[in-house]
Amino acid sequence: MGPAGVERQVGIQDRDYMRRSPDRSGRGGPPRDWMKIITIAAAVLGVGSAAVWFYRDVRSVVPDFGPDKGSLVVNINTATQEELETIPGIGPARATQIIAGRPYARVEDLERLNGIGPAQVQDMKPFLTTEGPATRDAN
Repeated sequence: MGPAGVERQVGIQDRDYMRRSPDRSGRGGPPRDWMKIITIAAAVLGVGSAAVWFYRDVRSVVPDFGPDKGSLVVNINTATQEELETIPGIGPARATQIIAGRPYARVEDLERLNGIGPAQVQDMKPFLTTEGPATRDAN
């Protein structure tokens, strides 16, 4: 019963789900979830940016990878499987693959082999040649 003996009927507009605040229903401004998403995106962007700067700075301090004094430099056209396996990044399967793909006009021709890309060839290049016998690097 309402005031002064007037009975009030409950209609559909009076249900709880109709009384939600605007921020929960998506009306009246951006939902709170958007603020969380924006905050997380900003944090990820900041950490990623810091990682790139850190990598760039560390790379200038740490010397590049290259052959040590006395390292074996092998001819990919004449080297045995054992000689090829002394090269970082070349194991038994890759050495067999290199031998099967002979002859090579230049070291970069290794890129035509399955599973070897330009970056891997650049890493192995100081240890490889296409001319002469296997030698010890005199660096």
